[in-house]
Amino acid sequence: MIARLQLLIDRFAKGKNTQFAHIVETSEARIRSYLTGAVMPKYDFLKALRERLGVSVDWFISGDGPMLVSEIEEARQAEEERKAAKAKKSCPEGLPVYECDFTCGFWETENDQTLQPSYYIDTPLNRSADLWCSVQGKSMVPDIEPGDKVALRACTLDNLEPGHIYAVVLDDLRTVKKLRRVPDDPTMLEFVASNPDFGVERYPISRILQLYRVVGKLHSF
Repeated sequence: MIARLQLLIDRFAKGKNTQFAHIVETSEARIRSYLTGAVMPKYDFLKALRERLGVSVDWFISGDGPMLVSEIEEARQAEEERKAAKAKKSCPEGLPVYECDFTCGFWETENDQTLQPSYYIDTPLNRSADLWCSVQGKSMVPDIEPGDKVALRACTLDNLEPGHIYAVVLDDLRTVKKLRRVPDDPTMLEFVASNPDFGVERYPISRILQLYRVVGKLHSF
């Protein structure tokens, strides 16, 4: 502690005990008693070191950490910035793109969807989407072409808008279609293709596992 006190006197008072005593509002005799080790610094002296010089009391007593309180804050901020940068680096920017194809047909598909995204994409459409998926098949042409990527936002049947395009996961089918309710049967939905060469299919609402609204697309050239 004596060496650290002398270091403070040299730094803030150019090695002059009297000047340093004036800065911390104590007597020069008291400073000399601290330097000889005859007396241990009291609370008011430690408080003055912190308030008038910005000295860390922990550093003064034990020698641990930075000398100045401002250096402690700078070190804390630097550590927070380092952690934030590390977290940002570990979290890819954009939304995930899954290559588990949604089909535009009506044939059955395995629903063992890829859990890990193939890559991430960052576009203005992300503001209203949750994820992206690939689409195959021609039943939604010209609205959606085979190979297009569609932006999907999770929704429920309560939000269903007739005529809008949805990506639907059923128990044994994964498809992209326009949906509309069946007036005489509330337990069924009609799956409608954009391409007039394809027909309309009906499926029980009870078979729907997940529902996404198509909120945008990227065309595959």
